[in-house]
Amino acid sequence: MLRICIAFVLAVLAGAIVGSIIQTQFNLAALVELSVPIPFDVRISTIIHDLIHFSPIFGVILVCVLIVALPLAYLFSRVTPVAERWWFIGAGFMGVLVGLEVVNLLAPMPTLIAATRGWAGLLAMAATGALAGWIFDRLWHPTPQELAERVL
Repeated sequence: MLRICIAFVLAVLAGAIVGSIIQTQFNLAALVELSVPIPFDVRISTIIHDLIHFSPIFGVILVCVLIVALPLAYLFSRVTPVAERWWFIGAGFMGVLVGLEVVNLLAPMPTLIAATRGWAGLLAMAATGALAGWIFDRLWHPTPQELAERVL
C-alpha cells in the first residue's frame, strides 16, 4: 500500500510540474504571437511563478482525475496483462483530457487553463496525464528488467 501511495504522489507531482511548464510555454507563445517581446529572464521567472502558483491547482485536478483513472486502468489491465503499462498511460491521458473538459465547462470563464483552448495545448496537457500514468505504473509495478537497472 505504501508503494502505491508513493507512486501516486510522485506521478501527481511530475504531472503537475510538467503540466505547469507546458501551460506556461503555451501562454508565452500566445503573447509572442501578439508581438509582445519576452526576454529569457522573464520566461524563467514566469515558469517559476507558475510552478509555485499554478502547479498546485493542476495537481488537484490530477489527483481527482487519477484517483478514478488509475484504478480503472488496473481493472482493464487484468484482462490484458501484457499491455498493462499502456492501460495506465492511456487512462492518464484520457482522464486528464476528460477532466480538463469538465473543468472548462464548470469554470466561470471561457477556459480555466488558457493553453487548453486549442487542440495542441489540450493534447499537450493531456500528455501530462499519460506521463503520470507511466510514472505510476513504473514505480508501482516495475518489470523485472526495470528492477535490474542501475539507478545511478
